[in-house]
Amino acid sequence: MNLDFVKNLPPYQKMLALGLTVILIVTVFLLEFYFPKNNQIVGLQSEIGKLEGEIGINRARVEKLDQLKKENAELERQLAEKKEQLPPEAEVASLLKQVSDLGLRVGLDFKLWRPAAKKEDPSGLYMEIPVDVEIGGGYHMTASFFDSVSKLSRIVNIRNIKMGNAHVDRGRLIIQTGFIATAFAASEQKPGNEKKPQAGKGKPAPPKGGEGARSTETE
Repeated sequence: MNLDFVKNLPPYQKMLALGLTVILIVTVFLLEFYFPKNNQIVGLQSEIGKLEGEIGINRARVEKLDQLKKENAELERQLAEKKEQLPPEAEVASLLKQVSDLGLRVGLDFKLWRPAAKKEDPSGLYMEIPVDVEIGGGYHMTASFFDSVSKLSRIVNIRNIKMGNAHVDRGRLIIQTGFIATAFAASEQKPGNEKKPQAGKGKPAPPKGGEGARSTETE
């Protein structure tokens, strides 16, 4: 390209030509590089802002989820405690055996151990399983036995306590105590699908010196 003619141009034309060249170069740069990149940057900034907003929302959800998990764990712990206090009916026999073992451990003599008819609470949520009990032993033994029963993790209600027939045996004051021990079990039967209880099923083995012939005598 012959640029000799530029040398012959007057100075003001040279300056004008230089200015137009610079403007052309700047225009090409803006059209080819700056504006497309600037639009891309603006788009990226918009997407980044949107993603940061979503991340913030998700962080809040995660924090709330962690709190919900803690609350749910606490509720599950409380539920396990309640279920421990109200066992299924199949485990009541072992629970009542624990009661009789507590009495034997402190030296009480079981005169009567007679399971009575169980009944369902009107709410349908649990069953009451009572046992007529008569024991013989010292006052402190009996009090210790009742205290141990009250500390069982599962609920056993002692009611209708009657004490009498005090006498001395081998130098010890013996008191005959009768009461009803009632265990509670979670009701597992669905409404309208109740089954009649079978005789002898679900009853704990009577403690030594218990039900047998003595049960018949006291009836």
